[in-house]
Amino acid sequence: MIIEQCIQNEIDSIYGIEYGKRTGKVLIPAFLGDFRKVLEKNPAGKEVSEEYMTEDRKMHLILKGLKKLGAMGYEPVIVSCICNGKELMASEVPFIPDIFDR
Repeated sequence: MIIEQCIQNEIDSIYGIEYGKRTGKVLIPAFLGDFRKVLEKNPAGKEVSEEYMTEDRKMHLILKGLKKLGAMGYEPVIVSCICNGKELMASEVPFIPDIFDR
């Protein structure tokens, strides 16, 4: 499962399927886009974290990641995604470019 789907599942469980889908279309690209910018500003190999919270405070998301040297240079990677105290990932996940092309 990709990071988008993990976060969307949590949003759906918090807000319900119908409202969750609409909310996820806005929140997920915003959170991941901002976190990618945070990673790009930091030196390679240094793990950084950023916290996000919805306005209604129902969702608290903590993203941790770093830049790794890959085949095409430095690539941002998410190493942990915690939503309301629950770890959503079993392993690190690279950013997928189409997340930001929407």
